[in-house]
Parts: sequence; structure tokens; C-alpha cells
Amino acid sequence: MLSTGFKFWFGLCLLMVVSAVFAGYTTGGTETGPISLGWKGGVGNHVVYTLLMIGAGSMAVMGIVSQAFRDSDLEAASELLGIEDLPKAQNEVGNSWWPVFAALGLSILAVGLVVNSAVFIIGIIIVLVIGFEWTITNWSEKATADPRLNSELRERLMRPIEIPIIGTLGIGVVVLAVSRILLSSSVTGAVWVATIVGIVIFGTAFFISKRPSISRGVIQSILFLGISGILIAGVISAVVGERDFHHKGSHHADKSHVDEKE
Repeated sequence: MLSTGFKFWFGLCLLMVVSAVFAGYTTGGTETGPISLGWKGGVGNHVVYTLLMIGAGSMAVMGIVSQAFRDSDLEAASELLGIEDLPKAQNEVGNSWWPVFAALGLSILAVGLVVNSAVFIIGIIIVLVIGFEWTITNWSEKATADPRLNSELRERLMRPIEIPIIGTLGIGVVVLAVSRILLSSSVTGAVWVATIVGIVIFGTAFFISKRPSISRGVIQSILFLGISGILIAGVISAVVGERDFHHKGSHHADKSHVDEKE
């Protein structure tokens, strides 16, 4: 029997797939490209098509989660955790960084609409990832009245997703932001920026590794401040634009070509 949550998320998934196919064919898609994910023919506007398909995949994952836990049914959760009884659901939840990250993502998305398509894509990725993480966190915090069990439930569900998929997306966004910073800096400035960023990252990792007793909240705060600083600097650099590149080789080649004609 399909749960109500599965029907809701699966319906959104189908809506996004249909929207992606429609957008593909109306923006230049050819043959069966929009239907076959680009295997046979073009998909039209790559940005719109890709974002809608990513959204459809996210909705599909949410539907699977809802079906697996029967819309937060305690019996389904106890079966997954391998324990006989679970305490009743709790009402109080802890503090969360997700609303702050969501606001940052929306700000980057708004700037990208005006300034640069790369910044817009970064904002879309951040909003999608944060929305997914925020939803799962909110659900897990209210799954039972035992915070330890809630944390274990979330870890079992999200660890296989967060490390390979969200980790890759996060690294890609940070790399793209750093590339904007380097491209907007002078040659010497780019070297200094890369050196300082590398020292800060390795220094922070070394500091945390030498203090295993440091709380998880402190680590999250450090990561939040660091990633936010890089993203904000990347957006500002994208607004400023790339520095001027002088191609000496082509200049000399053109001059030699003129001399030969003379």
C-alpha cells in the first residue's frame, strides 16, 4: 500500500519530469533527446532541463523515504533500526543552520539572475541541497522522543547519500567559487589567494584532528563560516568579472604574418 507522502512526492517527481521534457522540446530538443536524457538527440536548454531533472530525482528520493518509513510510522522506524520499541514522538527540536544556508542560497540565486549564469547555477544547487537536508533533519528530529535514536536514524538514512552525492556537489560549488576568485584577481593576487586558502583549509583540518573532544557544534560553525566566506567572495568576484588576459603569442604571430605580406 502506497503511503500518502509517497503519492505526494512521486506526483511532484512526475510533474518535474513532464516539465523537463516539455521545456526540452520547446527550447530546441531534437528526436528523443528530452525523453532519453540526451542519449538520442539534444535536450534543448541544458540548464533548465538539468535543474528540472535534478529536482525530479530529489522528489523521487523523498518519495522513497516516505514509503520506507510509512510517513514517520513508528513501527517502520523500529524495524529499520532493529529494535522492538520506539518512544513516542517528541515536540521540541534543536537549533539548525539550514535556514541560514537556505537564505544564503536564495541570495546567491537572486544575484545570479542578474549577474552570471554560473552564480545562478550555484544558487540553484545550494537551494535544492539545503531544502532536502532541512526536510530530512526536521523529520528525524521529531521521529522519536529520544535524540540519540533520532540521530542514529538520520545517520543510517543520509550517510550513503551525503558522502558521495552531496559531498560531490558541495566540493563542486566551492571549487567553482574559488575559480571565480582566482579569475578576478591579478596574476600575483591569484597565487596569494590560492596559497592562503590552502593554508587555512589544511590548518583548520589539522587543528580539528588534534582535538577529538571538540564539539560537533563548533565544527559545524567553523565549516559554516568558512564555506559562507568562500561563497560570498565567489559571488563578489563573479560580479567584478574576470581580469584581462593578454595573449602575447597571438600578437607576435599576427605581426609576423603582416611582415611576410610586406
